[in-house]
Amino acid sequence: MKKINMDDITLAYSTDSVNWTELAEVYRLAPLGTYDRERLQHAYEKSQVCCFVYHGTQLIAAGRALSDGEYFAFICDIVVLPEFQRQGIGTRIMNAMFERLSAEKVLLACVIGQEDFYRKLGFLRHKSVMALYPNAEWYKENGLLE
Repeated sequence: MKKINMDDITLAYSTDSVNWTELAEVYRLAPLGTYDRERLQHAYEKSQVCCFVYHGTQLIAAGRALSDGEYFAFICDIVVLPEFQRQGIGTRIMNAMFERLSAEKVLLACVIGQEDFYRKLGFLRHKSVMALYPNAEWYKENGLLE
């Protein structure tokens, strides 16, 4: 883990100057899977709220959310490089996105093992959320879908 001073990080909200290859690598290393840089760029550019975290010029974390502007918002991604995790960066991203989201209800799907992080932010487990996935069997085998 690289210990950082929070004064040394910068949050940005525009997709204009993002290095999408670098962001795809953050996802891979996190590890949240392999993402195609062009599809990742398209997903972020279509999201209502984006947050990118830089340590100097290095992109170390990001998050994005979708919202209807009234009733519902969905946190799609929160990703932090492993060496920068557990230092409050994810919380900074979430708080920055909360400030920019206009919705009564905020939903998210999280990585198993990260539930406590989201509970600390006030999230509660939802008992009736349903999902469609293109590779549902993998999600079932890994305990994410019933």
